[in-house]
Amino acid sequence: KAFVKQIEIALKYKLPLIVHDRDAHDDIMDVLKDYANASDFRAVVHCFSGDAGFASKCLDYGFYISFTGVITFPNAKKLAETVREVPIEKIFLETDSPFLAPQEKRGQENYPGYVKYIAYKIAEIKEMTIPDVANITSSNAEEFFGIT
Repeated sequence: KAFVKQIEIALKYKLPLIVHDRDAHDDIMDVLKDYANASDFRAVVHCFSGDAGFASKCLDYGFYISFTGVITFPNAKKLAETVREVPIEKIFLETDSPFLAPQEKRGQENYPGYVKYIAYKIAEIKEMTIPDVANITSSNAEEFFGIT
């Protein structure tokens, strides 16, 4: 009920929706599918932890997908496959600080400046330049939040 109320508030005030989905992919989609085609509906799946199938469903609804330092972990191979499949135009970078520090800083408190490690990893996975990843994902966020 609370999630539905948040969605309705976002729609009423034309605000973006930040979705924190943790091991609830099907439940989240069951709720979001009823709103995805509404005009002015914008959503990003924050701290994405799903697989390529869940990412595909999110993309079908026009959602953005945000990746954290988890993408830098050596055992994040499935997540790397997902990054490979998601168009760069639908990707956000985030740190989720103070949690989920990238591999290079594991065991330390995370902070926003570590977003560069996420950009490096996504550039590597997608075989892009770091400036291109930074520019495109920044533009994505600016468009989504209406700050351009």
